[in-house]
Amino acid sequence: MTEESKIEQTEQVEPKQPGIWKASFQLLWQCRTSFLIAIVLMLGLVFWQLTGSFAGQVYVVYLLGFAIWGFLALSLFNATMKGRGDVAALKVIDKPHLKLFAGRYLLVQVLVTLPSSLILFVMTGSFMLSVEDTVKVENLVALGITAPVTFVALWIAIVFFATLLPAALAGDGSGIGRSFARGKKTVWYVTGRVLIGPVVWLFLTSIIVNIVQTAGGEPLISSDGVFLTNTTTVMTLAISSLQYGFIGGMLAVIVTRAYHLGEKRLAASDMPSREEPAEAQARTI
Repeated sequence: MTEESKIEQTEQVEPKQPGIWKASFQLLWQCRTSFLIAIVLMLGLVFWQLTGSFAGQVYVVYLLGFAIWGFLALSLFNATMKGRGDVAALKVIDKPHLKLFAGRYLLVQVLVTLPSSLILFVMTGSFMLSVEDTVKVENLVALGITAPVTFVALWIAIVFFATLLPAALAGDGSGIGRSFARGKKTVWYVTGRVLIGPVVWLFLTSIIVNIVQTAGGEPLISSDGVFLTNTTTVMTLAISSLQYGFIGGMLAVIVTRAYHLGEKRLAASDMPSREEPAEAQARTI
């Protein structure tokens, strides 16, 4: 029996899992308190920017957003790995596992943002652009170049390194090498489900955002790059926050399943074939 057939036979005996969409909505409902906290905090951060308190302080905004989404990611992965999505469950996570998760979350975020940030720094002199910077014509070329770079970096991070997050909560101390090996075993699994999950969701919600902006008829940003506080802006920001919250739920489901699937496939590929001892014995006779 070949290695591929053994792996397929092992996977076929497992109970069928719910689809990515259904599993993601179930996960977000399970983590509804953490989800609502993260959305409210993100909306508060955005509206704080509208008041001008954080005008130009793009790095402060990024760090606060990093912490908020990290809190939601911790809750989502804790639910997928341990079955508990309530906020109280976060208090009983082992401190070593929590520190490991935080460090790996930082690593994944750096892998996603570093390539585009370096390109922006070379072309504009800044690692990140504020809202005011994005409306400047001289920065449009840099934004056009970083968009595909960010997409590729995000794909690499999700496929090859994101399984470090569920592994941390499972107490799996294996490092980047093991994560990359899992990624090679699940690259098409993850890619396919990202395409039918987060990508489709992003496309559909983007259409809704465009409809809201068109129906509202009010500009979001003034000619000098300042957010305008109006009904259209509020609805757009609320939908966008919900949009990325749901994408986080989908990615948590996909990555956790990729972690378990990758480990099983690596174990199956490392398992010695039962035919090998017989063949070896025949050769010695």
